[in-house]
Amino acid sequence: MLIAHGVGSRGDLPLPGWMFVWGAAIALFVSFVALGALWKRPRLAALAPGHTFGIGRPLTRTLAVTGRIILLTLFLMSVLAGLFGADDDSVSIVPVSFYVVAWVGAQLLSGIMGNVWHVVNPVVTIARGAEWLRGRFGLQSIRERAVAPPWLGMWPAASGLLVFLFLELAHPSRSSPRLLGWVLLTHAVVSLAMAARWGIAWLVEHEPFGALSNMIAAMAPVRVSADGITIRAPMAGLATMPVVSGTAATLLVVLGGTTFDGFAESEMGRSVLGRPTGWGGSIVLLSGVLVSIALVTMLFAAGTAWIARKTETPWRTTADDFAPTLVPIVFGYAIAHYAQLLIDETQTFIIRLSDPGGQGWDLFGGAGGHTDLTLVSPTLTAWIQVIAILAGHVGGITVAHDRSVERYRGANAFITQAVMLVVMVLYSTLGLWLLLNA
Repeated sequence: MLIAHGVGSRGDLPLPGWMFVWGAAIALFVSFVALGALWKRPRLAALAPGHTFGIGRPLTRTLAVTGRIILLTLFLMSVLAGLFGADDDSVSIVPVSFYVVAWVGAQLLSGIMGNVWHVVNPVVTIARGAEWLRGRFGLQSIRERAVAPPWLGMWPAASGLLVFLFLELAHPSRSSPRLLGWVLLTHAVVSLAMAARWGIAWLVEHEPFGALSNMIAAMAPVRVSADGITIRAPMAGLATMPVVSGTAATLLVVLGGTTFDGFAESEMGRSVLGRPTGWGGSIVLLSGVLVSIALVTMLFAAGTAWIARKTETPWRTTADDFAPTLVPIVFGYAIAHYAQLLIDETQTFIIRLSDPGGQGWDLFGGAGGHTDLTLVSPTLTAWIQVIAILAGHVGGITVAHDRSVERYRGANAFITQAVMLVVMVLYSTLGLWLLLNA
């Protein structure tokens, strides 16, 4: 089966496992001490605007239009291949498009290039095309319609991502091109209906992939706009990232899902779960996903509850304050867990472009190609994974420290930093353990 995330070399780390775990703890502790000594006042909010380099509106528009055309073509190709092509995950492009391009690729692109995913998102492109047509016929613009009620917050995104995790990790036919073709079509129709009712902003703030990508984009060192390209300090955008009801829940759903995916591929996970199949196995796997989400949520809730009690701040306010600290952790986990999958299946994607429906075509002359599983060495992959985990948690500590010195003073600032350090160390230890035991 294609979807065996993190396949390859996670167990082939170039140093003993205990050395990585202790090294991670020491790195995080040193970061904590260094930040405490050198970072006495909040800095990230001031760095968030960055510096914009005007590269010319015609160039940015050309790049945006090109990206939209490519992604829209890929989306339509995947839907048609899923609905009418071979229902065989070993030849169809649909599983790769859905799980690698739309899921892993969107997160990677957002973490590096900022809001680019929103610019090229094919569903957004269709919505903007519909808006243009409405304008041509003198109808009311989508932008002039009511906005979604504030009480919804990010709960639609959190719910949608939970459905995605069930599909990815627990559904008995999760790699079936036919099923995924219907999922892509249904998702697009529902998203466009919501955009028609609440405006295109729905696709950024509430649509699952768009909302997650938008949050990850806040930590990126690059942001693209009509005025040019903005360069800023990494993590700086998290200081001004909007936090609403459900923001932390959305991030914790993704973090818990990725954690369970890693656990299921570990030696302990295989011994506990076995190889569940059918709908009975689906219930077991979904239960595991929910337990994993509950565990990472309890850890975050316990840390923020302790801070709230010590600082005499409402717990919900504290949880909202520290929700952005989860963004770099989610991104680091994604890179670490899906690194090998991304390397291998990007090659598969290029090969299957020549025959997207698995019907014997050879559109670009690449249908006979093969995936080179040795393209990147096990040692390099292992280092990418470990560095991603550590960088994500150092980023989380940095954001937590900046938020602490912004919100609190004196002993309260130290308490909040120390508590979040413990949370980050536990998350990083868990992430490294999963890498070492896969």
